[in-house]
Amino acid sequence: MSHAHAHSEGPSAESLALNHEVSDARTQPVIWGGIMVVVTMVLAFVLAMVLLVVWVGPVADQSNTLLNDEMTQLQLPPAPRLEQNPRVDGDRIIAEATERLESYGWVNERAGKAHIPIERAMELLLEHGLDAVK
Repeated sequence: MSHAHAHSEGPSAESLALNHEVSDARTQPVIWGGIMVVVTMVLAFVLAMVLLVVWVGPVADQSNTLLNDEMTQLQLPPAPRLEQNPRVDGDRIIAEATERLESYGWVNERAGKAHIPIERAMELLLEHGLDAVK
């Protein structure tokens, strides 16, 4: 019985008796398969580079510098956009909120609704309780 003939018939009697294969896998097909994969990848890369140079042309300078304000405006996304300077905008928002929380002013003058400093509102709430607020 030849070695090639034993593979086509199924597991040998010795393999069945031991409950595992007693012969190693053939390495030659695995090696050739790996070589073919590497060669295919190299050829695909070369083909992609050739097509890129033919259709796109030589690789140009891809720096991120803009020439003028018109180019800048063309590249801006539509509104609403992110803040240009979050630190300055955040400081402005905090200052406006602090001013409103610490001052008197009208919310709706016709309806007679006003805002008062938060410290004074807390004092009034302690003096009169929640029942007085309506």
